[in-house]
Amino acid sequence: MSIHIVALGNEGDAFHQDNRPSGLIRTYLGRSPLVSGDESSLLLNATSTVARPVFTEYQASAFGNVKLVVHDCPVWDIFDSDWYTSRNLIGSADIIVIKYNVNDKFSFHEVKDNYIPVIKRALNSVPVIIAAVGTRQNEELPCTCPLCTSDRGSCVSTTEGIHLAKELGATYLELHSLDDFYIGKYFGGVLEYFMIQALNQKTSEKMKKRKMNGSFHGIRPPQLEQPGAQTLSCLNLEQGQ
Repeated sequence: MSIHIVALGNEGDAFHQDNRPSGLIRTYLGRSPLVSGDESSLLLNATSTVARPVFTEYQASAFGNVKLVVHDCPVWDIFDSDWYTSRNLIGSADIIVIKYNVNDKFSFHEVKDNYIPVIKRALNSVPVIIAAVGTRQNEELPCTCPLCTSDRGSCVSTTEGIHLAKELGATYLELHSLDDFYIGKYFGGVLEYFMIQALNQKTSEKMKKRKMNGSFHGIRPPQLEQPGAQTLSCLNLEQGQ
């Protein structure tokens, strides 16, 4: 049994741990007690272009014996440069995570306008998590006049994030930092809930297939007499008369 998670988007590099940049997915995999494997063994490979990596693949074990495969795609350009790969990634995903930095409004709207419609077309009936990462730099209440409402600076508001989540039928999370609470209990709790749901669905489908195969093999063809045997019995009756 395996679970495939696809994470899309760049949550920024504002968070560092031990002087190394650490993203949402890598931090979760390295800290979660349900995921086995140290940080060095999690990273399998990074498919990269000349400039920057397209996606990073992680593999680990979850819940003891469940294979966990995670593709972390920080670069949205994959939908432009390699539509076949990106479509297959989304189509094979059991869970999709879309992440962004709340202080990068330009990138948020670029993704919302250009790539979210593409994802909606390729999306199957799988759970989606929207992760808004970071603490907003202008937390003070903005002016509510129409002019100011149309431009609230460089931060992505909670309302915008919730609207995106509704558009995709997703679960919206705000992660103000990548500490144990937000990663382990908040993001991790929601992700693991969907992981358990995916496992239950796969187990149910597996049981249905077994029942169908068992009932198919259990059907016996009707026992028909051979024509030769029937003719022979008729001849014996005629001779007896």
